[in-house]
This record gives sequence, structure tokens and C-alpha cells, in this order.
Amino acid sequence: MTQGMLADGPNTPGQPRQTAFSGDGLWIGQCEITARDLPSQWHHHENYDSIMYMLDGRIRVDWGENGEQSFEMGPGDYGFFGRKVIHRAQIIDAPRTCRYVFVRLGEGESVVNVDGPGFAPE
Repeated sequence: MTQGMLADGPNTPGQPRQTAFSGDGLWIGQCEITARDLPSQWHHHENYDSIMYMLDGRIRVDWGENGEQSFEMGPGDYGFFGRKVIHRAQIIDAPRTCRYVFVRLGEGESVVNVDGPGFAPE
């Protein structure tokens, strides 16, 4: 599949995404993080486990009951989020934006935007 064939969305403010494949419990796509001055909106991925691979730039990902936990990712790094883990991302080092690709395994909505940190209801 070429870049021109990707479908826009689903999006989170500060994290526009493109879908390469969606179906049969699998979701594959890419994200360009644009959140530089402020973090992206808090969100989770419903009943999907998400595996990320950073292509370029460096980000900080916040998560946890009060958003107090975080980790950083740079080019070549992998990240994992289990189902319903609320999180957000922010650029900490990049000339413009940051990009990553990801694979999600599960079902339901692939992106659910929420008002703040914590844990998504079961």
C-alpha cells in the first residue's frame, strides 16, 4: 500500500492518524504527532493492544491514574499500550513533527478521546 492510499483518521487533537488496514481484529496505521507546545488530548484505544514503532523525532508519553507516569521514545524505539490505557503524547525533540507506525490487535473503536488521565471503564 502506498502513502497515497492511506485513509485519514481516526484522530486525536495533536495526533492525526492514517489507516492502512482495519478489519478482523487488526488495525494498522501511522501517526504524525503535531503536539509541540502542549500535549495531545488524553485518549485510549478501547479494546485494542497497541504496538508503536518510532520513525523520527522524540516524544514523551504520559499515562497513569493522574498522568504522573511517563516514558520517552525516539527513532527505532518500540512502545506498548494495553487495552484502555489512557495516555497522551508530546514532541520533546524534532525539527517539525514526529512519526510512528503502529499495529493494534483487538476490537471496538480504535481511538476514544477523553477529558483527562485515569483508567477507562471496563
